[in-house]
Amino acid sequence: MTTETDLKNTVQQAIRAEQLLNDELIQRFIVECRGDLLAKFESCKLDDDKERLAAWNQSQVLNMFLAKFTKKIKEGKNAKLTLMDRAKGAVRKII
Repeated sequence: MTTETDLKNTVQQAIRAEQLLNDELIQRFIVECRGDLLAKFESCKLDDDKERLAAWNQSQVLNMFLAKFTKKIKEGKNAKLTLMDRAKGAVRKII
């Protein structure tokens, strides 16, 4: 069972991750990176497997980076719900 402190830390990390992911500068960076990767991929010659694979791999790294943020945000929301459920349980015990 996860401790209350761990859950609170997860919630705080999720809040920070969401702030960063929603930051205007970060959003602009992500859009620019995706555009650059698409342009790089599209400019590759058909027979240049190495260059196409490199562009695809870089795209996958960016997707993985974004997925890590999204996962942390979801974990934080789940942790918040768990904390709320525990608080309700504690109140019921008192009553």
